[in-house]
Formats: sequence, C-alpha cells, structure tokens
Amino acid sequence: MTPANLTRRTDQVNIHAIGDLANRLAIDAIEAAIQVLCPISSPQDCQAKHRFRIEHAQIIHPDDQKRIAEIHIIPSIQPTHATSDMGYAERRLGEQRTRDEAYRMRSLLRLRPILGSDFPVEPASIFEGMYAATTRRSPRTGFDPSGGKTGWYPDERILLEDALKGFTINPAYGAFLEGKAGVIDVGAYADWVVLDEPLESISLEDLRKVTVRETWVGGKRVYQRPMPPAGLQ
Repeated sequence: MTPANLTRRTDQVNIHAIGDLANRLAIDAIEAAIQVLCPISSPQDCQAKHRFRIEHAQIIHPDDQKRIAEIHIIPSIQPTHATSDMGYAERRLGEQRTRDEAYRMRSLLRLRPILGSDFPVEPASIFEGMYAATTRRSPRTGFDPSGGKTGWYPDERILLEDALKGFTINPAYGAFLEGKAGVIDVGAYADWVVLDEPLESISLEDLRKVTVRETWVGGKRVYQRPMPPAGLQ
C-alpha cells in the first residue's frame, strides 16, 4: 500500500516562466485551475493541496508578486541565473524593473522557494548555487558586476540557513516528499553527502569551491572522491 505522501500527483503543474508577462500568465492559469479544482475551498487551501510551482519565477511585476504571495504559489528559483545574467540584465530591463521585479530571492522567502541549478545550463553544484544566493556574486569569480564584493542588489541576499532549506526541505515539500527527502531522520531516505568540514564552519567565500567527499543514496555509498597520493595531502 502506497503511503499518502508518496502518491504520485498527476494534477500538479510546474510552469516555466521568466519574463514578467510569462509570470503573469502563469499566475492567471494557476488561479483559473484553482477555481476549477477547488470551487468551495480558499485558494490557499487548494494550493496547499496541489502545490503548483512557477519555474524560474525570474522577473515578476510587483502586483504579481503580491498575487503569488496571496495564493502561496511556490517559486522555483535558480540562484546562479541571477549571477550569470547580472552583467547585462539591467541593460535589457532598465534600472526600475531590475530593482523591483528581477531575480527576487529574499522577497519570496515566505513562500518556501525551491532552489536549483537548471543544469546543464548552469553548474550542477549546489554550493555554487548557495554562494550565489547568499552573496549575489558570481561563483566563478567571487565578484559582482562592478568587480566588487557588495553583491548585485544585495537586499535580495538570503542567509545560509535559508539557502540550505531551499536545496533540501523546500524541494521535498514541493514534490510531496516531506519527511522522506531533504532531511536526515528516522524513516527518511538515507540520501546525503559528506563534506570535509561542517557546512556552517565554511566561510561564504570558500563555499563556492566546496567539493563533495562522499555521496550516499539509499544508505549506500555511491561516490567517493579520490584521495591524493600519500605525501600530497
């Protein structure tokens, strides 16, 4: 018998939307679906049941940011998109739209955003993604577009703890796998990675260079980083 929270959801929709019009139309579609699926429930209760997502959620008009918040639509965000695009985004969007609409992260925290990489478009490393989210600087260079360390629109930076949730328990919730994925707990899938030192002890500047020592899936080690020859450690 399949546990309720592992039942495949065939009525969950994840819409890819980057531009502000695309995001508006995605929200319109989700609102329309909620009215059909849950005619006597509140939009929030219906969304909690179906967990509709917007993939990228990259440029959203302030009015539509309010609509997303009211319905609790889940934004699925790739932090390195912001740092890859930051060199030219403002030239395309203008200062006001970039400031008020583009590459929101901190502004969407209450919606439990799912963070990802969009690999192979961006590097698969979650540590580069966490670096981009916490610093708003390029994981490749360590700098913002001006060559400084302030970060691109730094008000949208998030804390390391929030970035970790974005790559673990938030995706589990979005996939109806809470309590099974994204956590190390009794009854959960035994999936984890082993690092050389605790994540919280790693400086933000070193975060972008972190590599995995071991990867475990289902309680079995499936990867181990080759050790350097004796004398070179």
